[in-house]
Amino acid sequence: MKYTPLTEKLTLYFVLLGAGAILIISMVSFYSTKSALMSRTFDQLTSLRIVKKNQIDQFYADRIREITFMAGTENIKEAAMQISRTGQPGFSGRISVPDSTARNIAKKFGTFGQYFSAFFIFGRQGGCISGCFHQPADPVCQAMSTVLPDSLAGFLQNQLNSQPVVVCDMMQGRGTGTPYQLIGSMITDSMQGKPTACGMLVLLIPADAINSIMLNNNPLSGLGLSGETYLVGRDFLMRSASRFQPGSILKTRVHTLPAINAMNGMEGSVTTNDYRSIPVLSSYEKIAVPGLNWAMLAEIDVQEAMIPIFETRTRILLLSMIIMVVFFFFVLFISKRITKPLIRLKDAAINMGEGRYDLELPVSTRDEIGALTESFNIMASQIKEKTTELQQERFGRMRSVIDGEEMERQRLSRELHDGIGQLLIAIKLRLESLLYQEGKDIRNSIQELKKYFDQIIDEVRRISNNLMPSVLEAFGIAIAFRNLFSETGEHSGLRIHFDAAGDYDDLDKKTKTYIYRITQEAISNIVKHAGAREVWVTLSRGEDSLTLVIRDNGKGFSPETAGKGGGNGIHNMRERASLLQGRIEIMSEPGKGSKITVNVPIYITYVKNQDFSR
Repeated sequence: MKYTPLTEKLTLYFVLLGAGAILIISMVSFYSTKSALMSRTFDQLTSLRIVKKNQIDQFYADRIREITFMAGTENIKEAAMQISRTGQPGFSGRISVPDSTARNIAKKFGTFGQYFSAFFIFGRQGGCISGCFHQPADPVCQAMSTVLPDSLAGFLQNQLNSQPVVVCDMMQGRGTGTPYQLIGSMITDSMQGKPTACGMLVLLIPADAINSIMLNNNPLSGLGLSGETYLVGRDFLMRSASRFQPGSILKTRVHTLPAINAMNGMEGSVTTNDYRSIPVLSSYEKIAVPGLNWAMLAEIDVQEAMIPIFETRTRILLLSMIIMVVFFFFVLFISKRITKPLIRLKDAAINMGEGRYDLELPVSTRDEIGALTESFNIMASQIKEKTTELQQERFGRMRSVIDGEEMERQRLSRELHDGIGQLLIAIKLRLESLLYQEGKDIRNSIQELKKYFDQIIDEVRRISNNLMPSVLEAFGIAIAFRNLFSETGEHSGLRIHFDAAGDYDDLDKKTKTYIYRITQEAISNIVKHAGAREVWVTLSRGEDSLTLVIRDNGKGFSPETAGKGGGNGIHNMRERASLLQGRIEIMSEPGKGSKITVNVPIYITYVKNQDFSR
């Protein structure tokens, strides 16, 4: 299986985590900045709209005050009375050539020409005189004959009957198409103590006067390269010039959402498309000039308004990239610092798995990794010690097995030499003597040879039973014990008392063989070393255990020093008991005999049909 290095994993995880955090922070920063900049732009448009609205309100308030002032002067009153005395009934659409009276009025009120282009004075009984505040070459002055038809004059008079000053909507002059606006005031005179209307004063406001307030092409004015403020009438036609479309007054239709909302008496800000179908930020409201149903709009293209936002986005992206690069190298450094001792631990674990235990890793940090490294060093040291102990124990067991085998060979050799060997020598000598015997002596010798052969057969059977008693497999452990004790008693003179309680037929071959060998080893040791006269052996079967107790009345020994003289009997007994996952307890004191107790569990299943003879 291929593994991914921990350094790469940690670096990847931390980089992804950091990238996610930086991305979230960048997005939050960007959208917060965008919202703030958009809000600031709307506030700026609203401020410009309010400024322009106040200027427009002030402009018309000043014009109303000026026409009221002019209508109350003696020059205007005298001119109106002269017209009334000489004029014809009704309003004439024909504008008379300026006479000395008109020139005197234009000269006297010349300062009004900054906002008014021309004036008209109507008499109460009819007739009209007019004049121009500018040079005769002025386009308005040249087109004055088309400015005031009879119907408009009548409309103004009807309006003035109910209010002192009337401000008319923007209109176009006939012929030239030059846009203008009229403002009218009633001329009154006090006769017999009562104010009496003696005529009507009408002033012409050119569109340029309004455009001077509304139209601004200076990028430093707060509207940038695409911003503009303009007026819209009830018919949704422009009442001031567009920054982008020349000749737009009363020609360009502005049927947009801000214009509709403003005409419905609402004010506010919105992002929408303007009259050019270009996305804009728009601020709108309705102006409060008496007689005018106009809306004011302040707008700037979204694309231009977004320039600071795009610049901010670029700065955020650039800063995020720089932070990401720095964060990557920082994470890489930290990851290597964290994983370096772990990699050392991994390599050391591999070496330990290959059997190299002479390891001691440096502890460079005082944290969990340092504690882990220190624990690994302790574990390596302990494994080395345990391995050494296990090797020594293994060597000891192998030595015990080899020594046991060698002792068994020596015993078998002695038995063969002392038993069968001597009998075979006797048979050989007897057979050689037959060469020199005759008659009845030969018969007697043959009878003796027969006895020798019977002894050889018994000796072979005895040796065979010692190696692996067939009675153990055929008749069970209790019968095998009785045969062992009987043969031992015959050869050694030792009295062995045996008591067995329980059923032993279901015991597996390994358990029976090992219990038999433990008993055989114990009895052999008693015969050789204990000097006992009697031995008591008890074998009992419980529900889940088998207990063997061997007790003698010999001279006893010290269990602490047992086996240190070179013998392997006790060691072999302990080994066989441990292989059965049981325990053996040896109790003895010098002069008081000894007692061996073996307890073995019998719930373990073993593999059968194996050779456990040794």
